[in-house]
Amino acid sequence: MNAVRIICRLALGVVWLYEGLVPKLLFVRQDQIDLVERSGLFVGTPEFFLQLLGVGQVVCGLWLLAGFAERLAVFIATTGMVILIVLVAGANPAMLTDPYGALIKDLCLIACAFAVWTFSPGRGRNLGTG
Repeated sequence: MNAVRIICRLALGVVWLYEGLVPKLLFVRQDQIDLVERSGLFVGTPEFFLQLLGVGQVVCGLWLLAGFAERLAVFIATTGMVILIVLVAGANPAMLTDPYGALIKDLCLIACAFAVWTFSPGRGRNLGTG
């Protein structure tokens, strides 16, 4: 089960790193900026807030890849992902039926997070251990 946990944690880390770095920092698309703007929930400009989200996702991805306090890392990553799902669905409900990602990818990530949480040696202790 150790291998399953590590593979799932690394997969989560790579996805978070990619999702923060590529579409939010390196190759920003106007539709993402528009999505942030439609949400009405941003600090500064939508562009700046999208960059903040990207940096947060990169940091979370690196944390997951490092494996430090992995239960806390997957808890924070999954909570953030669920919040983003709700915000994206509220601003653009069509994203929920997008065949190229969004919801279906997030469900797989939640399954990976569940595996990390379940098989972590910190199970039964507080969130910060493991």
